[in-house]
Amino acid sequence: MEPEETATLVRRAAAGDESAWGALVTAYAGLVWAVARAHRLGAADAEDVAQTTWEKFARSMGKGDINQPERAGAWLSTTARRESLRVLATRNRAVPTGDLGWIGASPTDETPEEVALAREQSAVAARVWQALNQLGENCRRVLRVLMADPPPSYADAAAALGVTVGYLGPTRKRCLEKLRRLVSEPVESGHDR
Repeated sequence: MEPEETATLVRRAAAGDESAWGALVTAYAGLVWAVARAHRLGAADAEDVAQTTWEKFARSMGKGDINQPERAGAWLSTTARRESLRVLATRNRAVPTGDLGWIGASPTDETPEEVALAREQSAVAARVWQALNQLGENCRRVLRVLMADPPPSYADAAAALGVTVGYLGPTRKRCLEKLRRLVSEPVESGHDR
């Protein structure tokens, strides 16, 4: 989203325009969620971080404390990062990594071809997640934030990660190259032939 458009939406939302508020949430909810998940928070903790971040944004907006409305994405990502760190410090516990897939299967009306395709796609997705979890912490955080939907601007992503914008491009490229190598490595079955 363009900075001017963001600033206009923030001003309209501060004045009580619900459609402007909805547009801001649509534009930045993925970024807030990605920042929380980049800190390896579980779904419930990530939801708490997102809710707290949006609540603080609404309060600050209502009090007129958003001095640079065009930078709302950076404000939200920085607040989400701080909230994520606060949750981690407060919980003082290990958080499981990776996303849990569905367990078990239910009968469906899918054709055998659809079932086979779904299994293949699931296997590919599992391989990508496995490779992502083999990357270093820094690469995982960068890629998770940049994979938000909708994708954040580099300025918003940099604010979310606490790095400079110039750091993101080369780091993203390096991390994607590592991920690509890990995904393309042959899978060891552990069976002797």
